[in-house]
Amino acid sequence: MGVWSWIREVIAYQGEQAPMPIYLERSGDHRYAFRLGVRAGFGGQEVARLPIRQRPNDAPHPVLKENWSCGVAGRTLEAANVLALREKVAALLDSIAPARTLPLAYFRVPEMDYEVPVYEEDGEIVSPVLSGPNLRAPDLAGIRRAVCRYLISAGYAEDSDDVTVGVLRPRDLRLVEPAAVFRSQVDSEVWLPTVEGVSAEGPVIGVLANAARLGEPERRRAGVGPHAQDAAPAAPDVIALLRLLRAELAPKLTLEEIAGLYACEIRPDIWDAVEARTDDEGTRLVAYLTDDEGTRLELAVRRTAGGDVCAAFADAGINAFLAESENTLAVLIGRHLHASGFLRFPEEVEVHAAEAPRAERLETDAIWTHDDDIGVADSGPVGAGVEEPEEVHT
Repeated sequence: MGVWSWIREVIAYQGEQAPMPIYLERSGDHRYAFRLGVRAGFGGQEVARLPIRQRPNDAPHPVLKENWSCGVAGRTLEAANVLALREKVAALLDSIAPARTLPLAYFRVPEMDYEVPVYEEDGEIVSPVLSGPNLRAPDLAGIRRAVCRYLISAGYAEDSDDVTVGVLRPRDLRLVEPAAVFRSQVDSEVWLPTVEGVSAEGPVIGVLANAARLGEPERRRAGVGPHAQDAAPAAPDVIALLRLLRAELAPKLTLEEIAGLYACEIRPDIWDAVEARTDDEGTRLVAYLTDDEGTRLELAVRRTAGGDVCAAFADAGINAFLAESENTLAVLIGRHLHASGFLRFPEEVEVHAAEAPRAERLETDAIWTHDDDIGVADSGPVGAGVEEPEEVHT
């Protein structure tokens, strides 16, 4: 058997990877986008699209009259035309997506301009560091601890707080901050990042569970359960997702661990969506902090559509808590403030009724009730019907 015959048989037996599916399509007036073969959205009903930007070249004597660019995983690619830009996108996806699996997230040290990607492989989260250890963990929380230890030991960071995380959003492959991160007051090792996406019902927020894969969606088979990404918890807002996550983890956790779950590092636009979907309950949680000024902290309690209550405050980020009643909510927030050093005792958070708004101040002219024409007859000249005092008559 010749060498070329053996190569042909090996290729036919093992198979070759299909070409990278990248299609050019219009997305508006004189606008384009790259459509990728990536299942996006919670449910896999969407595909990933990379918006393409076009701008004129501002050089005084440009060889190229315009530049075409798009962003992929935190990198900006530029080319002279869309066809050359598509080749650059394909080359970058080949480099960051071995085995056609895109990274779940990137752990980055901004001061050192160094980042470490993490991937999903055979049900585990791995981070193959070039010329370094092959980090592996069963979940994102475990790989985060392993990556932080590596970055600190290698001298890239001094503390885990110096390490930031960016998640790869499947619908446009942009590297964004997590919409929120779920932590636990009972177990400090709980760390669940979330990412915003779309579903059949509309925009949602979901737990980052599985990596996106480059390729055409797999045909569903009869009798087969939902895909892993289809089963990832997702909800319209972060508070509804927290409620859903507690229900999902209820068989595995105790009641104290379930109640201790809360959302932190919430982006302001994500919390604005929560306020739009909830109502002010008319009560406030009041506490006096342990600083020199004795700052009075007052938090508005909001009622959700599910009947429970929530409240949030901003520290390093926005922290949100969910409970069945105002008293339970005060206990959770007091426990968090006490652990952070803002309260001497966790019981110092009190439930107060919201004060009624004070009446606006009225000027004197606005409350004047005297009529200048009182006593004036309806007809006749002014003063004709007015009786003069008796002492003025002659």
